[in-house]
Amino acid sequence: MTGTLGSVVIVGGGTAGWMAAVAFGRLLGPAGTRVTLVESDDIATIGVGEATIPPIRTFHAMLGIDEDAFLRATGGSYKLGIRFEGWTRPGESYVHPFGQIGTDIAGVPFAAQWLRARQAGAAEALGAYSL
Repeated sequence: MTGTLGSVVIVGGGTAGWMAAVAFGRLLGPAGTRVTLVESDDIATIGVGEATIPPIRTFHAMLGIDEDAFLRATGGSYKLGIRFEGWTRPGESYVHPFGQIGTDIAGVPFAAQWLRARQAGAAEALGAYSL
């Protein structure tokens, strides 16, 4: 790129605002673009680490962040999924895994095999096939 691309203003802070600002700064800053973040002093910070999902690794890589160093510095850990309590009815829960459920067999996706077995009454609940 040649010249400057002007300015980018991010209105609203929090996790999304700061992530947008750092991404624009990293990607557009070298071309001379000025990135400004505007946030309210009257709105409290909301910590949303519980919502961080696997695509954050792609974001870190784009920024050149060493993921191992990041986890050590923040005391973070990897998450295998999210449990939703009372998802279908009170007292029941659902675990949404971050990763593959089951194993494909002979090129047939696990989901298709599980659905067929479930209809035949020969399969456990989906969660039984996830770490």
